[in-house]
Amino acid sequence: MIFFRRLLATPLLGALLALFAGAAAAHDLAVRPRFDLLAVFTFYVLAVIALEIREAHPGIARSGPMLSLGAIAGMAGVAFTLARGWPAFWIACAIALLALAFVAGPRLAETSLGGLVTVAVLGPLTSAGAALALSGEVTTTSLWIGLPVGLLADAARRARETAAYEANGPLLAPTRAGTPEAPPWFTGDLVGAYGIVPALVLTGTLPWPALLALLTLPWAVREALVVRTGAYAWGEAARRARRLHLVFAVLLALGVLAARAVATRVA
Repeated sequence: MIFFRRLLATPLLGALLALFAGAAAAHDLAVRPRFDLLAVFTFYVLAVIALEIREAHPGIARSGPMLSLGAIAGMAGVAFTLARGWPAFWIACAIALLALAFVAGPRLAETSLGGLVTVAVLGPLTSAGAALALSGEVTTTSLWIGLPVGLLADAARRARETAAYEANGPLLAPTRAGTPEAPPWFTGDLVGAYGIVPALVLTGTLPWPALLALLTLPWAVREALVVRTGAYAWGEAARRARRLHLVFAVLLALGVLAARAVATRVA
């Protein structure tokens, strides 16, 4: 139980959800799925994200674990690239460079680009890579399904970081109620995630069962309304945002997976 709670509190959960969404979008009964390559790509993504987490927390001992994580990422990345060619190479490189630049080098987490990096790495890049590993191609569905998942991953990140600031002192501007201001684009992430799903369904990019994810809309509306009051317990909000992200992504992926299963079985 403690392990799963810790997993929920890290970007590793976001990576797993994007992997699941991409794999669901690539499901095809007429093609032999490469679950072995999907496992390889999963190891690669999780190792890269774990390296990012280590880099973001300088107090963690780095020698053995860092070398092990680097070796796992390197071997998995090479295996993925050799199996799927140049598309795999560019996806793997983009994930590694953006994830590490998020906390090292230019430290994009401290800039306005932090949100875009989070959405890309924990969204379309990972979902597209999962589809490529499983089926050998990046479909439009597998790419776009990662966008709303990535947007909610960014909302969860913003809530988690604000909760950390709130716990460690008044590092953000306090409101009248003494709580930190809402992080920029927290509500924007929620609006974007829930607005883009119907748009993708209407354009035919996602199948209509993807609307199953909108069952979680009341939770998102509540967060968007409460955050405007200025009195917000960000520790609790961060936990709610993670749960929202989890349930939304699972329902979205299951809806697309069911539609893909029916379509490919009929074909």
